[in-house]
Amino acid sequence: MSEPITLDDINIKKELYPREKINQDKVKEYSEYISVLPPITINQDKVLVDGFHRYYAYKLADQAVIEVETIQTDGDDDLLLKAIELNAKHGLNLSLPEKKKHVLDFYKKLIAEKDICYDTARLMKTFSIPDSTFSDWTKNLNDELEAQRLEKILDMHLQCYTQQEITEEIGITQQQISVKIKEIHQNINALQENPESEIDVKYEFLAEKINILQDFTPPLYNVWNISKINNEYKHYGNFPIEFMENLLYYYTKPFDLVYDPFAGGGVAIDACKKWFRKYYASDIKPIELRDDIGKWKIQDGIPKDLPKPDFVFLDPPYWKQAKEEYSKDDDDLSNMPLDKYYETLETFIKELKKKVNSGIIAFVISATQKETRVDHAIDIYNIFKRLKYDMVERIILPYNTQQYNGNQVIKTKENKRMLNLYRDLMIFKK
Repeated sequence: MSEPITLDDINIKKELYPREKINQDKVKEYSEYISVLPPITINQDKVLVDGFHRYYAYKLADQAVIEVETIQTDGDDDLLLKAIELNAKHGLNLSLPEKKKHVLDFYKKLIAEKDICYDTARLMKTFSIPDSTFSDWTKNLNDELEAQRLEKILDMHLQCYTQQEITEEIGITQQQISVKIKEIHQNINALQENPESEIDVKYEFLAEKINILQDFTPPLYNVWNISKINNEYKHYGNFPIEFMENLLYYYTKPFDLVYDPFAGGGVAIDACKKWFRKYYASDIKPIELRDDIGKWKIQDGIPKDLPKPDFVFLDPPYWKQAKEEYSKDDDDLSNMPLDKYYETLETFIKELKKKVNSGIIAFVISATQKETRVDHAIDIYNIFKRLKYDMVERIILPYNTQQYNGNQVIKTKENKRMLNLYRDLMIFKK
């Protein structure tokens, strides 16, 4: 039987969420159908067991109260297993890598016999895997666990954690961390040169990632078209991940540092993880579901802890078009008068010039099409020119969706004007 409870009273333990991350598209979809969503499930301590997407959908819809059903759980392991069991009935299915990771984590505890509330039969039933798969996953447990640790080290390394910070998280010496990072680099280089290279079994996760990159085809022309936006986290002014991958291919190499101060939905991060690039990302209003995006506004200058980037990606809010989409603050770029907008960007780019290594900066902008058309690309080009940058490439990014409403189309026809259907992507080098 369900009962209402305030969202603030619910305890969220992200480490007990079965999946690697929340699907923001699903959250947005659910937020539009609040009235028909089933209750979420909590335990006796009001810890969320099942319904993470529904919980965040209620938050997105500014709802204070949600219907819950309460079950009893016996510790964190039992809670997570019940979350997975409930998820299998109606939620997004776990991927095989997600299942494998959970099975190994549970099995490690099982063989150590530490406060166990399950057996192998429950694990196979919970994860819907046959005995043969379970045996295959667990027969080389030490190698599998080491692979998980190496993948965690790689993730933290790409996120610009220091070796000392990685040491504190992983639990081995800083010298061992240094050796493992070096081995990761060496294996990636070897696999990129020859994807068929034989590598230690604990590095097979790198081979899987490299194989995905083998299907990449770089664009040959300076007009980039895609049929749809594919990155998972939709955000106002979304930049397709395909475009970001093109930029990484042409202007960076593995383990270069990419700096994105307008991170939005996190497309640069997702591309960097895929392409083995380190990243530092921030935004004036980070998405709550992404803990890899820091909160920062460029009016405060360059973050003090930012390492020297090799590549900077600037996709600022488009003037007027993004007004009050991020906040109602007067010092928000999207809400500024045009002269202040340009002045703020120029000051920030000037500071960046002192910090960047190779000097490569990619800048995305779209013309404003309101009462009149303002071609910002020309003004942005002049800013970079004043700061002694050369433009090495200009790429056209056609929009793949309709950008204008019916009234705008009618007015444009009446005034014998044309509507803008593309963004400019300019590449500058100091």
